[in-house]
Amino acid sequence: MNTNPQLKRASVILNPSAGQGRVLNQWNAILTELRNGFEDVQVFETTAPGEGATFVERLHQDTDLIIAAGGDGTVHEIAEAVSSIKKNPPAFGILPGGTCNDFSRALGMEQNPVKAAAQLNRKKIRQIDIGAFNDNFFTNFWGIGMITHVSESIDPDTKERFGRLSYYLSAAKSFQTWEPFRITIESKEFQYEGQAAMFLAVNGPFTGGIRPFFPDTDIQDGKLDCLLIEEPSISFIWDVLQNRLSDTSREGQGYQYFQSSEIHIKTAPQQLIDCDGEREHKTPAIVRSLQKHLTALIGDVSF
Repeated sequence: MNTNPQLKRASVILNPSAGQGRVLNQWNAILTELRNGFEDVQVFETTAPGEGATFVERLHQDTDLIIAAGGDGTVHEIAEAVSSIKKNPPAFGILPGGTCNDFSRALGMEQNPVKAAAQLNRKKIRQIDIGAFNDNFFTNFWGIGMITHVSESIDPDTKERFGRLSYYLSAAKSFQTWEPFRITIESKEFQYEGQAAMFLAVNGPFTGGIRPFFPDTDIQDGKLDCLLIEEPSISFIWDVLQNRLSDTSREGQGYQYFQSSEIHIKTAPQQLIDCDGEREHKTPAIVRSLQKHLTALIGDVSF
């Protein structure tokens, strides 16, 4: 097991509102656990989007480890900020506190944040891939089309009540209202020009708390797993629910799968990009995998 006992100073960037305060409600136990493993533990609470990245910029030279404590949005913001550091970046860890906690699952973290803190204390590290597009980074996925409509149409109250089921419900709704667009895909491994309903480039295997698209995704191979949906169908939705899209023998039934380290994407009209659940940018884009770019603390996975 590759561990780093030199990780002594930990800085926790906490989103106190994530998951309706799921981490905050157990904070005393979490902090006690972290102090069993690290000599110095500092905590910084965010009050607005973007503040977490500001903390990273301010703290990174004086800490060994930055821990994102919150949901997928918090993890995305902190991981992107750490990935942007060019010289001697600190290690990165997660205390999951959201509804789906997709990237924490990819790293093998316990979903109970107290147990996750105990895993962080083991200081088991791996160099993992990070996705990038234009001048931005992502941990889990980059998508356009139906994936964006799904995330936009999820009601926050439904998300908290039903968790991953809310993604199914929203997917069914988007399936009824999807709008096709033209897409040009250029990569060494795959080329396509035509109609699409969705394109997805994935770094981690989980979406909405499950493994619906790429259950065998490797976050150390330097490649993104890519899925092109030309036209959704009832059989496609069923395959998603049954985790069967990794069966390449079913390609040609409305979807195509490939792996690549760099993909050039153009669309007409422009498409809103969903990046780890954040929607701030539009196509065109060059999407890449940065192999073993981030030093991360992991839980109970072997890779």
